Amino acid sequence: MPSSASAREQQPLTQIVTNTSAETKNKSYGATTKRDLARRAFKTMDVEASKKCHQNAALERHNFGGDRYIKSAVFGGLDGIITTFATVTTVAGAKMSSTVILILGIAHLFADGISMGLGDYTSTVAEQQLVRQERKREEWEYDTNKEAEIEEMVDLYEKKGVSRADAQLVMTTLAKYKDPFIDMMMFEELQMNPYDDDDALMGGVITLVAFVLFGSVPLLSYVIALVPGIEFSSDSQLHLSLGLTALTMFILGAVKGSYIDNSSYQDPSWWLSGSGSGRSSIILF
Repeated sequence: MPSSASAREQQPLTQIVTNTSAETKNKSYGATTKRDLARRAFKTMDVEASKKCHQNAALERHNFGGDRYIKSAVFGGLDGIITTFATVTTVAGAKMSSTVILILGIAHLFADGISMGLGDYTSTVAEQQLVRQERKREEWEYDTNKEAEIEEMVDLYEKKGVSRADAQLVMTTLAKYKDPFIDMMMFEELQMNPYDDDDALMGGVITLVAFVLFGSVPLLSYVIALVPGIEFSSDSQLHLSLGLTALTMFILGAVKGSYIDNSSYQDPSWWLSGSGSGRSSIILF
């Protein structure tokens, strides 16, 4: 008997949207959101499902925290596993013992992980401070010389191909509302995201944890070699470390692909993304 999850996967997308509309009146779904359904509609080019997603008020847009920190997790994980494996291969090439390789690997793992976490934190804080400072400047210019700000936006959109008359109409209307107008200026004129309010500390912690977690994988074969009764040659330890590294990069790529593409295990996109990461590790090393 198929599970409820698999049965849901087999339903037409338009039916899933309709069912979710009724179900969300009584409870909230964490996995089936408007964004998930809209992505699936785009992936299958299902126009009717896309229309229902946008017409359905029950499937309002949510801002999930996981979206914000996926960059930190992937960046920290990839950097951790590659950096540690590079350390392992360098020290192993010098024909040092497993204990020395493990000690140096752990030292590099935590030192580089802390450095990466602090780097993520400080860079995010600096970027947010810059955005806030530029917003204050734009607000002051709006208050003191609104007409010049409108003219700047009109010129910008005219360069994008919008007629001057239409650009003036749109910008003059939007300028009646200070915050939306300044948001538009931040995006279009300064190329800055006015909604970038990510928790810098959380991003740094996620980078650190991902770095240490994934970066420890190349060291596992050397940990196993220290277990009494287990015999591993130095070449076998290195080969096992390479295999674990490639496998972990495949898993990381597959999870990333599945998360971004909103694909199930039946969809080949997660496999392609994972295999791409795995092949990259083998070619790189």
